[in-house]
Amino acid sequence: MRKRLVFRVDDVGYTPAYDMGAFKAFECGIASSADVMFDSPDTIAALNWLKDKPWLSIGWHRHLWESPVLPPEEVPSLVNEKGRFKWGHRHPELMQEATYEDAYKEFDAQMELCYRILGKYPDVASVKNSELPLEKAFKAVVEKYGIAYNIFSSAPDHRHPTECDPKYKALRYYSSGLATNSSYKLEDFKDYQPLEKMMALRWTDAEEVFMYGWHPGYCDDHIMEESTCNLHRCKELQACTSEEYKNWIIENKIELVNQRDVLYGTNEFQDHLKAIGSPLWIGNFK
Repeated sequence: MRKRLVFRVDDVGYTPAYDMGAFKAFECGIASSADVMFDSPDTIAALNWLKDKPWLSIGWHRHLWESPVLPPEEVPSLVNEKGRFKWGHRHPELMQEATYEDAYKEFDAQMELCYRILGKYPDVASVKNSELPLEKAFKAVVEKYGIAYNIFSSAPDHRHPTECDPKYKALRYYSSGLATNSSYKLEDFKDYQPLEKMMALRWTDAEEVFMYGWHPGYCDDHIMEESTCNLHRCKELQACTSEEYKNWIIENKIELVNQRDVLYGTNEFQDHLKAIGSPLWIGNFK
């Protein structure tokens, strides 16, 4: 039975501290796809780090938590008096105030930034079917740059059901619910065991391709102040870089792939693992 897995690192670009940890997940040969937030404090540094790593796929992780790429005065309907996105982490209802024109300009500017540094646009994105002007603008920009979107469905264990675009159905590509957490409360931190979740993935005879998106990285005061997912990131980094997790991949003969590999049938990530002599290359599995 073929077992393929995309290990996606979410929130790339968030802060220098977070990225310092996230990069370790890539360097150890586990993580195969980087989901980048293009509006964040460390975005430019992260893109510069990613630009010479073509074996990684790039996703557009569109949280819009931080500040626009454009000067705030050019996109007034998107920002508060501090020049940050007015909805932040806690008030998504304020996205209703964003005009199509401002949102389109900002999303277009984010893609210009991406192309200027990476020399290409993201490979994948997730688009909502919504009547909100902001969401319509996002979809328009994603389509303008030929970014594949809505390529996976949610697995049955996922608490956020979603269906892929029908044209991607044959990929049998599923987002596992194992990476979702109903609570990141600090009082529950001692009970958070991401390694157990990571190793609970099970394939069937349908030979699904699974993806799960984690947040492996370090934490700083900015993340502690703004995100409920904070110290948990450190545990996720410890888990995915552990020998126990690597051994689980090897013993279960799991083929790590990136999202272009899923879309186009390539072997980019495995070719990279082979080139660096990684024990995670499937050719080394007994």
